[in-house]
Amino acid sequence: MRKTIFIFSGLALAFLALIKMNKFSLSGNMSTNGHLKEWILIISAAVFIILGIVLSRLFQKPAKDESSSFVPNEQAIKTSGLSNRELEILSLMAKGLSNKEIGKQLFISESTVKSHVSNVLSKLNSSRRTQAIQIARDKNILM
Repeated sequence: MRKTIFIFSGLALAFLALIKMNKFSLSGNMSTNGHLKEWILIISAAVFIILGIVLSRLFQKPAKDESSSFVPNEQAIKTSGLSNRELEILSLMAKGLSNKEIGKQLFISESTVKSHVSNVLSKLNSSRRTQAIQIARDKNILM
């Protein structure tokens, strides 16, 4: 927390210094050359862009790969009666793919996907795709 406060305090001071420098140069006290004024504005903009990129990389947390630590509940899969293909269909449904997209990815027809989706819905006692996905997540069948 202390590090964050110091960083933002430094940013605020740098920003105020740039504003003062720009006011000073724009008022004509520094130089009457118009190009110098433009260059100061361009350089200050570039400094803040670079500063933003650097800070975003510093504070960006690495994405956790939760899929490697997730272990599906084999007992729940057996009691639900889902086949391996239906589990594939269910996981693709959870990713938000449409029937057509699932069919293209698994190299099966859209009507076959519809049959599998219907089987998944009936085996998980749900009436909607979202409800089936939620039930599967609750039973630790899906991540």
